[in-house]
Amino acid sequence: MAMWMHDEGMMQGRRSQQEDDYGVFELPPELEAGRLLLVLADGMGGERAGALASALAVRGFVETYDIIPSATIPERLERTLHHVNGRLALEVAANPHLRGMGCTLLAVVLAEEALYWISVGDSPLWLWRRGRLRRLNQDHAYRVILAGRVNAGEMSAEDAAAHPDRNALISAVTGENLELIDLSRRPLPLEANDQILLASDGILTLSEQEIATVLKAARAPKSPCQPLLAAVESRQNPQQDNTTVLWARRLSGAGMSWWPKGWSG
Repeated sequence: MAMWMHDEGMMQGRRSQQEDDYGVFELPPELEAGRLLLVLADGMGGERAGALASALAVRGFVETYDIIPSATIPERLERTLHHVNGRLALEVAANPHLRGMGCTLLAVVLAEEALYWISVGDSPLWLWRRGRLRRLNQDHAYRVILAGRVNAGEMSAEDAAAHPDRNALISAVTGENLELIDLSRRPLPLEANDQILLASDGILTLSEQEIATVLKAARAPKSPCQPLLAAVESRQNPQQDNTTVLWARRLSGAGMSWWPKGWSG
């Protein structure tokens, strides 16, 4: 059997309020719905509304995923996402001043030897395997469209990097129609010592090479969460966004165990 160890960490950055939220939930084994559920949301729509949106999304996802009847893991993920989106719609309908609130949402299910995910927005999911960092989920930010225009020769890389809307979301959980959903309908097989990293977009202060360097140095039983957050903080970015990281490593061993830890900054 596989053994998972995991860890979590958050930092507020230069924002006046924490708009990220996350949840980690050990799943009942009799459901055959995976062993561990990790959920991360990054709020938008103003400080109070963004914090509320991410809290509602995470809480709703964790409370709903394991009560979906007779479903495969991808079906559970998809139905739970739509349930969460509906809850945000009801909240906005009851409180019109919250109109415009929303969040990104990234949910990962770790099964015995595989991984599934669903995501909306730009919160990245990475796999670290044998010295290589690979992003698994889609980026639902306008920078992807700009990159396509650069590749097509329609604009320069410099203009794309300076575009004022490059970080704007093209899909988010707002209670309205979900423009884009990235769902893994097939399991991604995992190997011993694979590392999984979920993060809010505040982590993008670091390059993928810098993130890979930290993950490479994270030898069991050490976690890379605090070193990653310390690396972000060391940049002293005056516009630093909230940053949340959830991390898991697949080990080999008898039984399935987790050692949760978490902290905020």
